[in-house]
Amino acid sequence: YPHYAGPNPAIGFLQEALRWWDRWLKRAATGVEADPAYRAYVMDSVRPARWHPERPGRWVAEQEWPSSNIKVEAIESVCFDQPELGEAIDIVGAPELAVRVASDRPQANIAVRLCDVHPDGASELISYGLLNLTHRDSHEFPQALVPGQTFSARVVLDQCAYRVPAGHKLRVAVSTAYWPMIWPSPEPVQLDLAKATLKLPLRPLAKGNEVSFPEPEGATPWATETIRPTSSERHIDRDEKTGTVTLSITDDFGAVRDLDHGLVNGSIVRETWAIHPDDPLSATGATHWTQTLSRDEWSVRTETFADMRSDAESFIVSARIEAYEGEKLIFERDFEQTIPRSLV
Repeated sequence: YPHYAGPNPAIGFLQEALRWWDRWLKRAATGVEADPAYRAYVMDSVRPARWHPERPGRWVAEQEWPSSNIKVEAIESVCFDQPELGEAIDIVGAPELAVRVASDRPQANIAVRLCDVHPDGASELISYGLLNLTHRDSHEFPQALVPGQTFSARVVLDQCAYRVPAGHKLRVAVSTAYWPMIWPSPEPVQLDLAKATLKLPLRPLAKGNEVSFPEPEGATPWATETIRPTSSERHIDRDEKTGTVTLSITDDFGAVRDLDHGLVNGSIVRETWAIHPDDPLSATGATHWTQTLSRDEWSVRTETFADMRSDAESFIVSARIEAYEGEKLIFERDFEQTIPRSLV
C-alpha cells in the first residue's frame, strides 16, 4: 500500500481511502468527484541497483483517461536499440509492441522488455510484457501456431510512468523465455521476427508536481519485540557437470513478540527454481514455508511444501503439509495433481 510501500516517496493513502469511502458510503461532500481520473508518479532515470530506497520524480495528473494529452508514438523497427534521444520523454501508460512473427513450434511465448540504456551502457528496466502466442487472438479460445506461418500479435507491457533523459537510448529486448517469471514452452522455440512496431504513450514533460497528497498517516504502531530479524538471500548456482542453473531464494520474515499478550509469530519461505538452459522440460520449482506461533511453554508450527515439474503434455504439482505441536507431528497430508498443458 502506498502509505508504507517502497521505494519512497510514500503518500497519505489512508486519507485518500477515507475521502473515497466517506463520499460513497456516508454521502459526505469530500470532493472526490473532482479528482483527476488518472494520477501517476513519473520516475526519473537512475543508475541500476538491486534496491532503491527512494526514486526521484514528480506526480502528474490527467483529468480524463484515456487522455487526449497522451500521444502514441509508433517506432517501426526490428532494431533493438533505438538512437540516442535528442530530448527527454515521459512515458505514461502501457507501451505496446506489435509484431509480425513466425514460430517453428505450435506453442511459443514472447517476452518483451523495455529498458532505459544509459550513455555508458548501463540498463534499467522500464516495463515488461508477456504473451503466450497461442493466446494472440483470445485467452478463452487459444489456437495452436502453424510452424513457419507469419502472423500478427500485440504484446501489452505493464503500465509505467518513467522519464527517459536526453542522451539515453530505449532498448527493446525480445525473448522466447523469461524463467522463472513464466514456465518455459515444452520445446525449444525459435521466433522469426519480420516486423516490430513499438507504441509508446508519451505525455508532455511535467515541470513539477501537478497533484499533491498528504503525508502518510497510520494507527499507533504495533508494540512488538524483535526475536529474530528479517533477512533475504538470493543465490544463482551453475552445476558445471550437468549445466543445470539453480536460483535459490530465502526470505526470512523474522519473528516478533506481541508485547500486549506475548504471542510470538514468525515465518520463513524458501524457493528453488532449476533449469537446464537447453532443456525446457528440466524446469522445476519448489517452495517450502515454515510458520510458527508460540507463547511461554507452548508452540505450534506448520511446514508446507509445493513442487512443480512438467513433461510435454502435463504439469505435475505435488504438495505436502505437516503440522506440529511442539516437536510432535499431529497432522500430515500429501497432494498431487496432473494438469494438462493445453497450449501452455
